Amino acid sequence: MANIRILPAILSETQEELIERISQVEGLVDRVQVDIVGRVFSSRPTVAIEVLETIQTDFLFDIHLMVREPVTFLNRCDAVGVERVFGHVEYMQNQEDFIEHAFALGMQVGLALDLSTPLSTIEKIIEQIDALLLMAVPAGKSGQKFDQAVLPKIREAANFGLDIPICVAGGITPSTIVPCIEAGAREFAVTSFLWQSSDVGKAIEELREASL
Repeated sequence: MANIRILPAILSETQEELIERISQVEGLVDRVQVDIVGRVFSSRPTVAIEVLETIQTDFLFDIHLMVREPVTFLNRCDAVGVERVFGHVEYMQNQEDFIEHAFALGMQVGLALDLSTPLSTIEKIIEQIDALLLMAVPAGKSGQKFDQAVLPKIREAANFGLDIPICVAGGITPSTIVPCIEAGAREFAVTSFLWQSSDVGKAIEELREASL
């Protein structure tokens, strides 16, 4: 059906859990997304970005910033070697400042939209970014049910005709990945379906097979 990328997404409250989950996908993928959640999105914030300094791995890291003023986190992302960063627009005062700062640090830059945030929020600036992340659940916690309201947003983004990946996060399973691919998404940040599986490698393969 499509060439897709599965991104194991890790939302952890402890350093130990983050390290364990990274070890579970060693050799299975080349890129991992780490979710950094602040209190503006959840009452249970995640580990700090600096934890990545303690982890020895060849993974490329994405950081998904669910925080207030994500631009203020970019230097910290750069310090730990993050390659690509997504910032949520809902608590971002100036999208251009975020994009320009990330580019100046040499990172690939993406914008992230919560489930209820319309694509028109970034319409004037979408041509400046490297990737787009669309939430299929309300941002802030894992284990939520996929909401089909994201599908028209994926189609709308794909219709811009830009050569950037559309990533979908939240509620991704072998059954929900298919309509997302049909709508135009090519990257998938996956949490619960992987971490609740008894065999993470098999779960990744099930997602890839569903996309064929």
